[in-house]
Amino acid sequence: MAARRGSATPKPLKVDHPWFSRGYVRTEAAVERAVGEARRAQNVAARGRTLIVGAGTGLDVPALGPGATDVVLLEPDATMRDVLVRRYPTLRVVGEPAEAMPLERGSMDTVISSLVLCSVADLRQVLEEIARVLGGGGQYLFLEHVANPRWPAGAIQRAMDPLWNRMGGGCHLTRDVVQAIAESPLQLDGLEPVHRGGLLPIVRGRATAHRTDVGQATGAIRGSHNQEEGSPP
Repeated sequence: MAARRGSATPKPLKVDHPWFSRGYVRTEAAVERAVGEARRAQNVAARGRTLIVGAGTGLDVPALGPGATDVVLLEPDATMRDVLVRRYPTLRVVGEPAEAMPLERGSMDTVISSLVLCSVADLRQVLEEIARVLGGGGQYLFLEHVANPRWPAGAIQRAMDPLWNRMGGGCHLTRDVVQAIAESPLQLDGLEPVHRGGLLPIVRGRATAHRTDVGQATGAIRGSHNQEEGSPP
């Protein structure tokens, strides 16, 4: 696969969270107990050339469906990347940040992210990069935790966020990931809750690399959020 050429996008600072990453390796089984079923439901839909953004320790790989081919693992953190290389020596592992993917425009059919967008340096740029590397009709499958709009959970998230960010490898509790996707060059095609309420509500969704009216997408998302208003905070 050819490398990206002619990009003027400046690269963000190096991603390096060794203490968090080592701890994650030790606790990944607990993570999988919490989201493994949703991850498998998401990844079985992968098809064609597949990019996993923020591949971490590779938990997304065994959940991929048989239609996924030419799998590429993007992971800028060196500690996580070492684990990937050991576990998946036959797959291509790329160490660049998600804000500056060294991949050609339209070179992927599926892009996957799982609990990743909370910690990227520039969320808007990452979503633009995802849209760029997806070919016509390409799909973006995401499993992400999001900000809780309800009180008191939202207020607690905001109070905890600075400390959480420092201890959690750059993770933010308060990012409105769904709204960011709606305002990106991606078209949101589906969204469903995985875990409702609390400090770590999680959603699973699908978007495609076709631009639609942002207002329509935003209205659909707000309607989805309104349906969840009866859930506990």
